[in-house]
This record gives sequence, C-alpha cells and structure tokens, in this order.
Amino acid sequence: MMIALLLLIVFVLISFLSWIHLMRDCNNFNFPGPTPLPLVGNGHMFVIKATELLPRLHSLLKTYGDAVRVHLFHQPYVIIYNPKHIEAVLTDPDLITKGVSYDYLVPWLGDGLLTSTGEKWRLHRKLLIPAFHFNLLQSFLPVFLKNQKILEDKLRCTYSDGKEFDLFPIVAQVALDNATESIMGVSFNSQQDPNSKYVKSVETLDRIVSLRMRDIIYSKEAIFNLSHHKKAHDEAISVVLDLTKKVINKRRKELQNQNITSYGGRTELGIKNKHAFLDLLLLSEINGKRIEDTDLHEEVQTFLFASQDTTTSGIAYVLYCLSKEQSVQEKVFEEQKAIFTDLNQDPSYSDLQQMKYLEMVIKESLRLYPPVPLIARLITKDADIAGLKIRKGSTLIVDIIHMQRNPDYYDDPMSFIPERFDTSASKTSRNPFSWLVFSAGHRNCMGQKFAMMELKVILSGIVKKFKVLPVDMELQLCADVVLRSENGVKVKLLPRNEFLNNF
Repeated sequence: MMIALLLLIVFVLISFLSWIHLMRDCNNFNFPGPTPLPLVGNGHMFVIKATELLPRLHSLLKTYGDAVRVHLFHQPYVIIYNPKHIEAVLTDPDLITKGVSYDYLVPWLGDGLLTSTGEKWRLHRKLLIPAFHFNLLQSFLPVFLKNQKILEDKLRCTYSDGKEFDLFPIVAQVALDNATESIMGVSFNSQQDPNSKYVKSVETLDRIVSLRMRDIIYSKEAIFNLSHHKKAHDEAISVVLDLTKKVINKRRKELQNQNITSYGGRTELGIKNKHAFLDLLLLSEINGKRIEDTDLHEEVQTFLFASQDTTTSGIAYVLYCLSKEQSVQEKVFEEQKAIFTDLNQDPSYSDLQQMKYLEMVIKESLRLYPPVPLIARLITKDADIAGLKIRKGSTLIVDIIHMQRNPDYYDDPMSFIPERFDTSASKTSRNPFSWLVFSAGHRNCMGQKFAMMELKVILSGIVKKFKVLPVDMELQLCADVVLRSENGVKVKLLPRNEFLNNF
C-alpha cells in the first residue's frame, strides 16, 4: 500500500512538472494552440484513424488561425498554411533540415538528397542537377512510352469491361518500372510480375514508413523495435538494398570494361544512354573524389522512392478527376486529336510540350490532391518567420493540401477548374507559394520536369484509348508518405470505340 502511494505521489509530481514545462514552452510562441496535458502534450488529439489526420489538422487551423502550436509529448510542432509564412520558411537558406518524420525513411534511403542537410545536401544537389538536363529528359521518353504501352495492354485486357477498379496498385507498377529503368537502366517488370520480391518489398516499406509517420505509438523507436513490423521492415530493406547494390556493381563493371572513366561531355549523348542517371553518379566527382559507395546507393534509393510514389499518386488522382469531370476529359481528348493525326502515334518530346490543356488539368488535380500533402522542417535556430516567433527545436508542418484548397487563395476552391492555370490568359497574380506540388525555394523538386513528362505520356495514352468513367464514391484521404485514399481511387474504363457504340 505504501509503495502504491509513493508511486502515485511520484506520478503526480512528474505530471505537475511536465505540465509546468509545457505551459512555459507555450509562451515561447506568439500564436495560439490547444492547451497541452501533462506528459502527453496534445498527443491524445492524434491517436486517431489515418483518415482523420487531415481533417484534424484543418480543424485546428480553422479554430486557431493561420499558425497553430501543438505538442506531441514535449516536442513542439507548428502547423502553417498561409503562403506568407510558407515563403519565409522555404526561402530561408538556414531552414533546410527536414522534420523528424523523415527519420523513418533513413534506414531505407540513408542520408540521400531527400533526408540530408547542410553541406552534403548542397554538394549533392549541385552534382545531380545535370541529371535533369534537357537531353537526358529526352532519353527517358522511350522508357515511358514502352511502359505506357504495357499499361495500355493491361488495361485493355483486364480492366476495360466497365467494372470499377482501384487505380493505385495498377499505376504504382508502371511508375516503378519507369523509375527503375530511367534511374538504374534496368526494369524489374513489375507490371508483368507484381509479385516480385522487389515490388513486394517496396510496398511493405511504404506501408510501414507511413504507419510510423502518422501513429505516435509506432513513432517511438523502442515500441517499434518490439513490434511485428520491425522484422518485415528489416527484411524488405535487405531485399531492396541488395538488389540495388547488384545493379550498381554490374553497371560499374560495364563502364570499366568499356574504359569509360569520365562523365564529362556525355549529356549530349543522353538520348542513347539508358544509364544516364546512374552513370552520372558513378563517374562524377565531388571535390576531386568519386562518390562513396554508400552515398551512391543512398541517392539511387532516394530518386527511386521520390519518383515512384509521387507519380503514382499524381496519375491516379488526375484520372479520378477526369472521371468526375466528363467535359474536361473531352477537352483533353480534343487536344490529343488536334496534336496527332493518328491517335496510335507515339508522342515526341515536342508533342508533349503542345499538351497545354492537359498540363492545366494535371496542375489543377495536383492542387486538389497534392501527392505530398504535408512537408516538415526542423527549426534549427530561434526564428521569426513573417512575424511568427518559433523556438529552436520545433518541427514546422506546412499543410499544403489545405492551403491549396483555401478560398482566400482560390475562388471556389473545391471546383475543378483547369483554366486557373492558363498562363496565356490575363489572370490575377497569385502568390507563387500558394501552389506547392513540387515544393519551392531551396529544396524544390529537381525532378518536376521529369514528373510532368511522365504524367503526360501516361495520361495522354490512356485518354486517347479509353473513356474514363466515374464510380459513386467519396475518397477517404490519408496523409501517408504520399496522399492515398483508404477506400482506393476507383474508376471504370471502356475502350473509346466501344463507348461510342454503346452511347
């Protein structure tokens, strides 16, 4: 009885000291937030279903204003969605360190461009910029076209019967093939072999990392290491890293056998070089030295991850929007007919540049359904961000999805209006930080032209051959590694000829 009483007294004392600390910490911020509880802070507010996270963030912003302070246990977080504040953060050269949630990617991606910071990040970003040179982008087009044809055949044979199906797993396979072949020069044929170890391992890592990012229980290393997820996580990482290592070593031997020792001047050969990205990493130098093997593996994994997941999300939601907006879909189809005399013709790089309306459609879909709905920054110094006083050690969350749906920045924001992005029309100027699909500032996405080209190739091919029809469903959005829907992203397909015959 005495021991129980002592434990109770100790618990009460610790709780009181915790509450005092949290309340004092709240005074370090000059903007409001919910009152924290002892020990857990506001953590109890985030023990919720995956589909409840985005509504919870939006509710906090609506209640407390453009900036909200919350504590998960004793760790302070700041949620923002005003472009004025976002611009101040993303353009500050000292605020380039990603938030703590990115730590869950480190066992998979290492200290690559997505997760690194400081001088290493600056050097590697400078090194990798040539990977998205105009000529190298053209070298990826045959890859995209080949995999688009495989997708088209798969859709025609299996999914064009007018029955609903989930786009995400189908699109994920073509996006993965595009990523592996354009980045490493080899395809794992995930469209034809979706049960391969590599494909399954990537799916496992996506699922587990997403869980850790949104669940405050599994976010704790000690708890995660005791869970059944730890074994699956480590096995998947082993498969992915081993296979990547084999591909890199094979290409290194090929370069040695061909006596190729320098990447200098090879960008003009990019159209013929299917190993363009990998060769850049293998042959380039930083401060007179070749890139370390560890760094090389990290950058390959990073670009595979970044290009596959985000592209999957982007394509799936564009097709979903087109299914709901039939008049828009027909305008996209009319544009295709205006560009191609033969709809079976493969697009050239210049043809893709003519797809102005399709690009507007893509941008409007990405506004409503950004592949990365939230980004985070670790505040590494006491900062005044456009009037917000934020203390060192806080994690800042940029709520992209709700900013891009805010009526203060977009008229009738929940309506699908591609013409918002018509650059040829005279429009009211919009803050460039009110559309953040490819981020902005110092850590903006280097691969945005790569992504736009891939989206155009796949979407153009689908719209030319199929009528995308709607399914009666409401998306249950989840902010995982990318924006997903718990009940899928579903549409129906009919071949265009069959559609015309039936209607």
